[in-house]
Amino acid sequence: MTPDQIRESYLRYYEERGHTRHPSDSLVPENDPTLLFTGAGMNQFKAEFMGKGNLPFTRATTSQKCLRMPDLENVGRTPSHHTFFEMLGNFSFGDYFKEEAIAWAWDLLTNVWGVPAERLSISVYEEDDEAAAIWADKIGVPGDRIYRYGEDDNFWPASAPSQGPNGICGPCSEIYYDWTPEAGEHPRGGPAVDGRRFTEIWNLVFTQFERRDGGELVPLPQRNIDTGMGFERIVRVLESLESGTIPASNFDTATFAPIMAAIHGHVGRGTTFGTPEGERTRRIADHVRAAVFCIADGVRPSNAKQGYVVRKVLRRAMIDRHLLGGDLRQTWLATLADTIIDTMRRAWPDLGEARTAITSAIATEEQKFASTFLGASQKLHALAEKARASGEQQLSAGEAFLLYDTFGLPLDLQRMLLDEHDLGVDEEGYRAAMAEQRRRSQEASRISDSIFDEGPLKDVGALPETAFVRDERQIEASILAVVDDTETDGQVLLVLDRTPFYAEGGGQVGDCGLIEGPDFAIEIDDAVALRGVTLHRGVVVRGHPVTGTATVRVDRQARAATERNHTGTHLLHHALRAVLGDEATQAGSLVTPARLRFDFRFPRGLTDDELAAIEDRVNTWILANRPVSAEEMGREAARMSGAMALFGEKYGDQVRVVKVLGAQQGEASADSVELCGGTHVAYSGDIGLLKIVSEGSIAAGVRRIEARTGLGVLEHVRGEESTLRRSAALFKTSPDRLEERIEATQAELKEARRALEEARGELAAGKLDSGLRTWNDLRILLAVVPGVPVKTLRDIAADYVGSRADLVILGVPEADSSAFLVAASPKATEAGLAADGLVREIASALGGKGGGKPAFAQGKGRPAEDLQATLEDVLERAGATSDGA
Repeated sequence: MTPDQIRESYLRYYEERGHTRHPSDSLVPENDPTLLFTGAGMNQFKAEFMGKGNLPFTRATTSQKCLRMPDLENVGRTPSHHTFFEMLGNFSFGDYFKEEAIAWAWDLLTNVWGVPAERLSISVYEEDDEAAAIWADKIGVPGDRIYRYGEDDNFWPASAPSQGPNGICGPCSEIYYDWTPEAGEHPRGGPAVDGRRFTEIWNLVFTQFERRDGGELVPLPQRNIDTGMGFERIVRVLESLESGTIPASNFDTATFAPIMAAIHGHVGRGTTFGTPEGERTRRIADHVRAAVFCIADGVRPSNAKQGYVVRKVLRRAMIDRHLLGGDLRQTWLATLADTIIDTMRRAWPDLGEARTAITSAIATEEQKFASTFLGASQKLHALAEKARASGEQQLSAGEAFLLYDTFGLPLDLQRMLLDEHDLGVDEEGYRAAMAEQRRRSQEASRISDSIFDEGPLKDVGALPETAFVRDERQIEASILAVVDDTETDGQVLLVLDRTPFYAEGGGQVGDCGLIEGPDFAIEIDDAVALRGVTLHRGVVVRGHPVTGTATVRVDRQARAATERNHTGTHLLHHALRAVLGDEATQAGSLVTPARLRFDFRFPRGLTDDELAAIEDRVNTWILANRPVSAEEMGREAARMSGAMALFGEKYGDQVRVVKVLGAQQGEASADSVELCGGTHVAYSGDIGLLKIVSEGSIAAGVRRIEARTGLGVLEHVRGEESTLRRSAALFKTSPDRLEERIEATQAELKEARRALEEARGELAAGKLDSGLRTWNDLRILLAVVPGVPVKTLRDIAADYVGSRADLVILGVPEADSSAFLVAASPKATEAGLAADGLVREIASALGGKGGGKPAFAQGKGRPAEDLQATLEDVLERAGATSDGA
């Protein structure tokens, strides 16, 4: 079976047993601040496990995208570790329990997939006699292949009975595969102690308890099943059985075959698992695959949260590529990302849709790291010089860890660069620092004490989804819950059975308005959604809110302004792609009553003509007063209709498609068609007017346009006019003559600066005569001249050299650097004192750079305490080795 067939076989098996095939959750969990990334299949079903969910089924099966970072250092070194991986799972929410979960797992493995029963071993929690009996008596697993482990290994969460956290928990049972049964008896400690011979392929978790303070385990009224099978691991197992050969690692299976072939083709040679080169190629495959899936789910490389993780894995892959001989100045990981997308898009079609965004983000990160790597090399050089100056033989552990953690230089690359300086590194201290970082990472990855805390609704109980009454501005509704907002004093959260308030989503902010009952009133300033329940956040302005009937009113003016801006955003997006091409892809948006903001990926800034063309297209569309419509349909049908999806946004099986007919009737390609759950105007003419007020860069390869619509345009124009009048007053002129006055002022300033430079040059030249001397039969001018531009120094040097001096050495101390130049006559160069050689020596002394020709050269370095002394020292050392010494 191919990997895709194995995945399908698993999901179909459980569908046939009454499970609903449910889509994978995003890698970035929604409404779950306890998790940075989705790390298990059960994460999206927390509410169901708590009995508070509202999904219309009690059995589910999924193939979940997961990402875990604590084992980062093991990737490529062990056969089975990954950062990104797929987890196959089947779940029961108060339905079946241990007997069915165990029986089906065994049946799938041994009867459907043909895994030899004698290769499988089982572990159970040491106190779980029920599971042990099912395995032995119902399944028939021999007693010597059933192992009992403690709460550290076979309880979920690990060590929960003694250490917590409080919340639902339970014992688990793990299934291990024996790669080499011919090795004989199992080790004394069972399969868990020999990771080479045995691989854990499936974990069955039986959530049957609620842990309370003091470690008390109280049986749950609703017992659940949560299983997780490593997809990449089972592919390796089944491939080995089919071929008769054990793949050396998960990276040596069909799952990774095209990816590894592309990497080997790039480096020009094959690599073997277990070697340093093999570790690097496999790590590249893992890390770039992780980045591809993260970017497809809307994560951008950055220095914060999920973005930092993506940046980190990409830079580790770039370093590995460098160590394999790759030229970091030439982007290539983006090309590998294409191969990964082609390999996995059948199972994950979102990858194909996000291809341009993925490859663009990775290429941009590669370009950025090329310059970062140069900076890291320079930092290492500075640290090395400092160590040598202090008589040290190695970099300290702290310096080595700084180079790794901040500049992305791993220890092996540090060793290569330090060899050039005849220095070592405190590897023992570095590893201790790394171990401490891993400990902190693992602590951070533990689930918080409030493991199934549903935020402000934790004490309310199960609530139905809130019905959104899209086309009404005022309705009567029932208040189902009133909750104090513990994050903000004086505010409350209301839950209604139905609401006209739009809950924040898709870039559009939540509505504001008023909720009134017989004896209370609440001004609502925001509405947000949590698992289908709309939370209305507001301030009590009268009485005390209680459950019951209330009048619910949306602020009509604010909603109308938001709708103008939201439909305007759709038209702007369409016009942007029409003018710039399909390379311009959406990266995010913000729609408020006051303004709209549109982020898009594009490699350069827009010209004035392009901005004008975009504005013209949008406003022509507005003047055409074309109808705006919306239709609910299946996600696949929407995709086939050509509807554009917001990159990184999460959509259900049913989606809403918003269409604005094009300004030219009958041209379907001119229509704007997007997936969108937001609110919109009825006709494009309702927008009134759209004006772009700014365009600029917000990140590498990402641009931002801000615009106003309707009355917002009038407000913006009035503000611009006011600024213009104030600016004209400062120049003592009228607005219509301001440009003329500014040009005249600039000319005056230019002439004043020219006269000042001439005066400074004349003053400096007069002072320089005192620095003339005779040295080794050469006329030398060596001086430090503060406050004189380098351009002026070049003119002065040209005046002196040859006529009044054979060699001119000048320096200029600046706030954060030192500039210097050397001019040499033919007599000086014949004496061995060429300008370019002297500049290199000065640059080396100042930790800077410089270059030029024998007759003239210049450079720049760090600030010097005594620049004059530095220049004198370089001259003395040069004279001692020259022919004229």
